[in-house]
Amino acid sequence: MLRFRLFIVLVCFFSLFNHSFADYYENDSIDYPARLLSRYVKHASVTGNERVAGLFFSTVARQKGLHVEVLTSAPDTFNFTASLYPLDRKKPNIVFLNHIDVVPATHDEEYTYPPFSGTIADGKVWGRGAIDNKGMGIMQLLAIKEFIELAAGVDLPFNITMLSVSGEETGGYTGAKIVTDEFMEHLNPVVVYGEGGSGIPGILKREPDRKLFGVSVAFKRSLWLELTLRSLTSGHGAVPPPDYVVKEKTHALNRLLERNGRVTFSETTRNMFYELGRIEGGLRGLALRNIWLFRPLVIPAMKREEIVYSLITNTVTVTSVNTPAGPPNQIPQEITAVLDCRLLPETGTEEFIEEIRNLLDNEDINIRIIHEREKTLPTEADDFYYYMKEALEIVYAGAGVLPILAPASNDNNYFRRHGIPTYGILPVFIPVELLETIHGVDERLPIDALEQGIAVYRELIRIITESRYGEYDVSSN
Repeated sequence: MLRFRLFIVLVCFFSLFNHSFADYYENDSIDYPARLLSRYVKHASVTGNERVAGLFFSTVARQKGLHVEVLTSAPDTFNFTASLYPLDRKKPNIVFLNHIDVVPATHDEEYTYPPFSGTIADGKVWGRGAIDNKGMGIMQLLAIKEFIELAAGVDLPFNITMLSVSGEETGGYTGAKIVTDEFMEHLNPVVVYGEGGSGIPGILKREPDRKLFGVSVAFKRSLWLELTLRSLTSGHGAVPPPDYVVKEKTHALNRLLERNGRVTFSETTRNMFYELGRIEGGLRGLALRNIWLFRPLVIPAMKREEIVYSLITNTVTVTSVNTPAGPPNQIPQEITAVLDCRLLPETGTEEFIEEIRNLLDNEDINIRIIHEREKTLPTEADDFYYYMKEALEIVYAGAGVLPILAPASNDNNYFRRHGIPTYGILPVFIPVELLETIHGVDERLPIDALEQGIAVYRELIRIITESRYGEYDVSSN
């Protein structure tokens, strides 16, 4: 009787322990990818705390049959690979890059569902990271695992690897930088597909319902600046001095924010607008294809398009203004502001800081660089770009695809600095209101978009295999 009770206890224990892994094996269920993403979102992997979520996701990959290798494992840095073949085979590697970490979620009362609940409702997976970037990780994993049987049956001359990293949201120092500094030879990438572009709603004017996808080949690089002003003045708010730090800094920031950014068309943006014009057609398409000739006409229109304008100017955003803690009637002696600046590829750091200094027009303001992404050359569209283009066009029939300069920087640049062709694309097409939930309230990814993303990666792998190594029959995968 005691043995029987012990057996029941053990069965119950292992049932509970394995409950979180039960979803992995229900591949025939129509909502299987959604439930897997839901469980991944439940692991609140805010930057610096990725390890538990990384262990979860790497366990999924290992149980799927992929060769998993943990590159770094610590509370604040967990990076792993999941491949068709072990990395020590040294095969040329097609790398699918995603990141484990997410930004913090505050003000829970504003959310329809708790931000780390992973709730499945209204045909969507809700929660922090559903779009940025756990959904993409699920797409990549479930696409790669469909080629395990092929890889086991024939010795392909290449590898396919999912690389999941930490720290992307804060500059990539605990993730992609470590990988590219210490494991590049081991990883042996010939191309990297990371995040960056996506479906772009509402861009085409002649065919507003036609889907358009941007695949990023370059990024505006991030430059974060701290502006500090100190001044010893009267300290009581009842008798304000003529000048004090909050007043001076406010005037200086106003001058900065009223700047008109200089419009610059780089080779990347010219190619982007040319391809957009080709897809658009008509008079607007003609103007876009000949951007220099029609510059006086198109720039005013571009200034009205927030996203488009950000691609042809260096932007400055004031993200915080702080003074030391004190009572409301105390005039602070110091004030600090933080700027999030996004620079076009051809802009140098020193020349941009000098422009900022001139606009502030206050020699007492000290400018310090908090973080800077190094300049890297854009990726020139090669066969791997066109493989992704073809995959998108197959899954989204009639879609347009163009290379773009992305307004935000991410981990892709760590690979570009090593000369690796790197393309950024989250292969989903979702409404603008859902894209705007990234880093915000009620982030959520439609289940059908998740499944279409899996289909794009699956087609991409098939196309690469058949195009470069056509002797292998992958039609059944």
